Amino acid sequence: MTSEARPGRVTALCAAMQGVGGGLGWSLLPPLMPTLAKDVGVSHAQHGVIWGAASLGIALAAPWGGAAVDRFGPRRVAGWAMGVGALACAARALVQGPWQLAAAMFAFGLHIGFVAPALPKALAGHVDLRHLGRANGIALLSYTFGTALTVLTARTVLVPAFGGWRPLMVAAAVAMALVGALWLRTMPDRVPLSSHANWRDGLRLLKVPGLRRVAAMHFLLFGGYLALLGFLPRALIEGGVSPTAAGAAVAAWLCAAGVANFVGPWLSDRLGRRRPLILGGALVAGCALLPLALLPASQAVWFLGIAALGGGAFAPLLMALPLEMPEIGPAKGGAALGLLMLVGQAGGFLLPIAAGFAVQQGGLGAGMGLMALVHLAIALPALRFTEPRAAAVGASPVGSVSERLAA
Repeated sequence: MTSEARPGRVTALCAAMQGVGGGLGWSLLPPLMPTLAKDVGVSHAQHGVIWGAASLGIALAAPWGGAAVDRFGPRRVAGWAMGVGALACAARALVQGPWQLAAAMFAFGLHIGFVAPALPKALAGHVDLRHLGRANGIALLSYTFGTALTVLTARTVLVPAFGGWRPLMVAAAVAMALVGALWLRTMPDRVPLSSHANWRDGLRLLKVPGLRRVAAMHFLLFGGYLALLGFLPRALIEGGVSPTAAGAAVAAWLCAAGVANFVGPWLSDRLGRRRPLILGGALVAGCALLPLALLPASQAVWFLGIAALGGGAFAPLLMALPLEMPEIGPAKGGAALGLLMLVGQAGGFLLPIAAGFAVQQGGLGAGMGLMALVHLAIALPALRFTEPRAAAVGASPVGSVSERLAA
């Protein structure tokens, strides 16, 4: 275990894992779904199941992933899991039907259950906890910008360049494998290991009221994000928006979220407060989605950007909050993040299915109405959320993070 903090290198490595594994490997599916729907035969309802299958895999794997991160360290767990995810990404090139595609996405989700808890804990070993929200925001910024770039270029640039969507899936898998190898080779572990950590540790943390409220917010925010990302490209096109305009609108939505991923945590770190950003962001996001439920898509589509600013401003904070809670801290961070992923990805499984049925029955307006209610509901647990002490008064300097982790 290295004794020297490397905040810049670790933040860059986490950003690479987020940008390639999530921004490319995961996010290829939505922009290509109109093509896959014809080639493989996918209805709107099946679309929701396929997109939600990844979240189901994450939810099932996350408790074991969080425990593995505490027990074996983020370097080994995330690096090897990224290789498994690359195999699952490549397997999508072989599918012949919707249920095979759902199985491949489920397998892809399993690896995320091990990678996602590792990244914030890796950051906590190298970054001053007073700036952990900002560092996690930078990593998430890479994911959202990578997703935006993928949405913009997948159909018009990447598919023609690689000769079809199937070879493109293999190319994305190769990129994931290379980033996983780079992580294993250069990521400096700086966290003591918990030799007795197990998957039950995360479930026991449900006794912490603050973590229960964060988990509820993550269920709604992340589930709503995945539902939107899953159905927006196809639903906008079928709602009368041109493919070019639909791609630009979704990319603008993701870019706005990416900017907010950095600015929101930066402002929160400066203020030493989390709750105002969470509450205000939820209300902005929910209210901005209402016009898309009531007006024609071509007139209201750019409200997506406002919604993204609201939700993106506090999304990285939710993954940093468990590490700031005195009842949890970095020592139990892997288990807490595993629990958070379990609950959040349960939302990522259920809400895309609900949105898929809503769009199938009532069109884009019904789906957006559901998403507006989901985002507004985040305000309920946020109202009862208590500021963590670490965010309010500041954390120890980077040089003592290892001692905090061992506490």
